Amino acid sequence: MTRTPLFLSDLCCCERLALWSIRCLISRYRLPYCHETRTTDGMFPASFRPVLDAAERAFEDAAQHLREAGQPVLDINPPGSQGLSAMEERFLQGIQTVQNDGQKEVFHLLADLFPERLMQGYIVTALALISDCMAGIGHWLPRHERKTAGAGALSSLARWKKIHPAEMRVLWPRDIPQAWTGRTLH
Repeated sequence: MTRTPLFLSDLCCCERLALWSIRCLISRYRLPYCHETRTTDGMFPASFRPVLDAAERAFEDAAQHLREAGQPVLDINPPGSQGLSAMEERFLQGIQTVQNDGQKEVFHLLADLFPERLMQGYIVTALALISDCMAGIGHWLPRHERKTAGAGALSSLARWKKIHPAEMRVLWPRDIPQAWTGRTLH
């Protein structure tokens, strides 16, 4: 079965934040602390900095282990890339799995990518730390099935639950009738 490529526009905001975090931590692209917003790395409170540092170290350990074993590096795009690699998709699934099922299931998810348990441990540690930071600021990659969605989230739902669009009530964008112009809903 061929893989349908994913792009940033196919992802919901929580998945985009997870992907941004993965890409930045692996490529060691870190944003400095912002005194105005009191955040670090763009979206996370400054108190999360040690956790993100630990996730970055776990990814570094994984990359070092791959280099020492003579294996290919992690297939992660730089921040800002529009397309997703198969490994990035798997890492997003890993964060979703950590948040909903726990770390143990992520080892099974990564087994075909990284057969060695030590390598799986590095990646699961990093994904779990990112997952915790995301949950701490209210970003959750849900596993539950929804029956109504905005058009922008339809592709995310289809991937999460294998839901066929014909089975859902979709809130498609549309033009506002002239009679509604200037009115507010209460």
